[in-house]
Amino acid sequence: MIAIPLVKKIAELFLILFAAAALVKTGVFKADYSRVLSRISLYFVTPCVVFNSFQKELSEDLVQGLLIAAGLAAVFQLIFLLVAWILRRVWKATDVERASIVYTNAGNLVIPLVSYILGPEWVVYVAGYLLVFNVMFWTIGIRSFAGKGAASLKKAILNPNILAVAAGLLLMVSGFSLPEPISIAFSDVAAMIGPLSMMITGMVVGSMNFRDLFANKRIFVVLLFRMVVCSGLAVLFAVCSGIAGAIPSGKAIVMIPLLSALAPSASNINQVAILYNKDAPYASAINILTTLSCILTIPLWMMLYECLVPGPVF
Repeated sequence: MIAIPLVKKIAELFLILFAAAALVKTGVFKADYSRVLSRISLYFVTPCVVFNSFQKELSEDLVQGLLIAAGLAAVFQLIFLLVAWILRRVWKATDVERASIVYTNAGNLVIPLVSYILGPEWVVYVAGYLLVFNVMFWTIGIRSFAGKGAASLKKAILNPNILAVAAGLLLMVSGFSLPEPISIAFSDVAAMIGPLSMMITGMVVGSMNFRDLFANKRIFVVLLFRMVVCSGLAVLFAVCSGIAGAIPSGKAIVMIPLLSALAPSASNINQVAILYNKDAPYASAINILTTLSCILTIPLWMMLYECLVPGPVF
């Protein structure tokens, strides 16, 4: 069963979150440090994660798996966008609320989970999801925080995360291998993503009064739609699509974009909210509560997926 290793790895990441929160509470760290770390995460570590995930030898099975992961990511994102659009119409959902429902912690949380549960060689399939995620987040998503000008084609293309996708794809298609020192450097920086993300969230937790997490009752609606409604729709599509049983290792390949879709609200949201001064405390509270809830929801949804899709993972 995948559920037990999932719980263990999520718990390890949470220890980092609570340690960072404790360091802020005791005055060793200042909450303002999160702004600098957010820039490092968004524009240095995350591009390295994306680029590093493409450092694989191209094969027919790999191309097929990447296309499936990207296709599922596109479907999941469209489903989530539809849910967010409905909530905007009937519930007047704010920009932060809609972004928190649509965009998940696909890289920061899922990459260490996939590496731990399935093995480092499977992390490349997270790139299929990240390809779609980054294009959508840094075009459509960024408009919610920085205005229409932020979604220009030029700015989207020149974003380090989009450049990392392009460079990674070029590297994979060309078959060129980076010199070992450079490759190791990218890998080492990429390995920081999980702990760094948890540190940033932990610093925000440490700066907040715990009561503030529950001050805005709307947060529970966001929690319900992100971790239950959208996750349930993603599992339903993954099972009903039949892809998992149609190709070799299909159950594992489908599991990776599904894990990305089940993840809590993206830490990118509160990081960008910090940078653009857009209701960062509320964005952080959503990120914290969805992250706290994922230690229960992700294993439960994955247990359901394993039960509904016949056969072993490998």
